Amino acid sequence: MEERKVSLSRRAFLQAMAATGVVVACGTSPSTAPSGSAKPATVSGTVTVSYPDELGAKPKYVEKAAADLKAKYSGVDVKIDLQKIASGDYYTKLLLALSGGGDVPDVIHVGGDRIGELADAGYIEPLDKYVSQWEDWKNYPQAVKDGVSYQGKVWAIPYGLDMRWLYIRRDVMDKAGLGADWTPKNVDDILTAAKAVKDKNATSIPYALYAGVGADTGTANHSFVPLVWAYGGDIIDKTSGKWIGESPAVKKALDYYQRAYSGGLSPKEILTTTKPWTSMREKEGNGQLALLFEGGWVYGGWQSSNKAETEKNVHYVLHPTSAAGPSFTIGGPGTVWFVTSKSKNKDAAWAFIAQWNNKDTVAKLNIEDPHPVARSDSADVAEFKAQPYLVDSTKALEKARFIPTDANYGKVIGAIQKATGSVAAGEMSADDAAKRYTDDLKRAIGADKVITQ
Repeated sequence: MEERKVSLSRRAFLQAMAATGVVVACGTSPSTAPSGSAKPATVSGTVTVSYPDELGAKPKYVEKAAADLKAKYSGVDVKIDLQKIASGDYYTKLLLALSGGGDVPDVIHVGGDRIGELADAGYIEPLDKYVSQWEDWKNYPQAVKDGVSYQGKVWAIPYGLDMRWLYIRRDVMDKAGLGADWTPKNVDDILTAAKAVKDKNATSIPYALYAGVGADTGTANHSFVPLVWAYGGDIIDKTSGKWIGESPAVKKALDYYQRAYSGGLSPKEILTTTKPWTSMREKEGNGQLALLFEGGWVYGGWQSSNKAETEKNVHYVLHPTSAAGPSFTIGGPGTVWFVTSKSKNKDAAWAFIAQWNNKDTVAKLNIEDPHPVARSDSADVAEFKAQPYLVDSTKALEKARFIPTDANYGKVIGAIQKATGSVAAGEMSADDAAKRYTDDLKRAIGADKVITQ
């Protein structure tokens, strides 16, 4: 997902991915490597592992890693802090803890798009001394290693790369008279199809376009940013590294929001409910929603609930552009494991991360919660190869675009939420919201870091 101010090159990333047939995931360890490396001389004491999980896929693997680590090192105790809350809520709580003076967890688990922010704040520990001694590190393509690097250092271990699809309900499209095999010719064709659904199928929501604060990072990563890219623009200037405020593509993206919401194509509940993605994903899965650009990971939930129905009626395609192509997906490092800088037992913290990120766990978890894997040996597992959706998702990443992991991105998301929310609510025109977006960016990150086009 990144166009980082780090060593990550998009070309290098895609070349490495193509060469290995895999994408980003996880792994790292010093002489504590759990899968073949020699044990370290001393790993002991207590380590606290904190992570959020609403889906429920990770706990058994976290518990197994803790048990295996304790069995391997009799002097180690692992305390697990599982929080069944949204990742955004978890991150807010985590920042408060990290910035305070009290104890913090040794191991934390948040989005890889936060690497720059956390590293600049001094909240996380670089892992170079550990990965340099970890035998399994050789199973990660260089682009994967670059994808969790910032300012020349490795900061985190991911285990499944994020990507996104435009999901299309074949049955809903057929009822709208568009045919079960309809796909958009360009980005505006999405709104045209949504209008057809609205006019001819009163039982289904036409389109879910995330906007405002409630949709959290989804407003930026699943809606605004791909729209700006679709209209030929960018959110950050590649030459200067400055964030782009008002621009022709930003105006077009906000105008798209205006058409979607003023025309009744996207539901206002996205603006007024907490975690609107929960209901939107559910509705897409059961046919109450026609169109949704969302994470590749949500397909697995639909598939596990009703495999035959999902494979028959949920079509997935790349995000279209304003012309006939090239279409793209949004890539990213996904959620990753960090060692906190305040950890009092960094060696044991690292030992847990290395234990968790073994070949089988990475493969099995990403089969259960579908993501492309990072480890080349995990991607070679027969069960992974046997999943057509995982093969398609991996292939799609050949056309991935990556969101910058600039340390200011979290603040930029806030400005995006304000601009899109005001347009979707009918409070501002697209042009006025574009101007306000520029002003909000300047206030949030400094006028010297913002340009207009």
